[in-house]
Amino acid sequence: MTNHRVGLSLIGLLIVAMTFLEGAIAADYTVGDDYGWDVPPNNSSDFYASWANRFEFKIGDVAVFNWTGDHTAAQVTNKADFDSCNKSGAGIRLIGEAGVRVPITWEGFHYFICTVDSHCEQGQKVALNVTADVSSAPGPHPTVFAFSMVLCALAIVLLIH
Repeated sequence: MTNHRVGLSLIGLLIVAMTFLEGAIAADYTVGDDYGWDVPPNNSSDFYASWANRFEFKIGDVAVFNWTGDHTAAQVTNKADFDSCNKSGAGIRLIGEAGVRVPITWEGFHYFICTVDSHCEQGQKVALNVTADVSSAPGPHPTVFAFSMVLCALAIVLLIH
């Protein structure tokens, strides 16, 4: 095979690989970003809602709850329990300890509260609206896009040589 044919074959292989990778990468979301999972500043009831509204959560993504001090992460099953901060509702699921990674496995709202004292009533709760499977995302995940750019650059270098 000539160098030109080898280069074209490699480009074809890279394009196929990029097609399979696009949308196949799930994202990790640290709840509250650097602030973490804590009573919001000034007991802001919309702190975590504002945080969650910045993202489009997909099946396969992971919510990471980081905290210091006395907190919990508990998943409640419905909006009524979430809204009322019901810490003893049927179906409440206490989730591990700080640094816990909670996989998002189904579409719909996922409700989380802190069950310590009045933390939930002070705004330490978040609802994640999971809209679809990560593989049905409208465009490539930023990591896939960056990886695609590296592969394209490699393909160009191979063509030149």
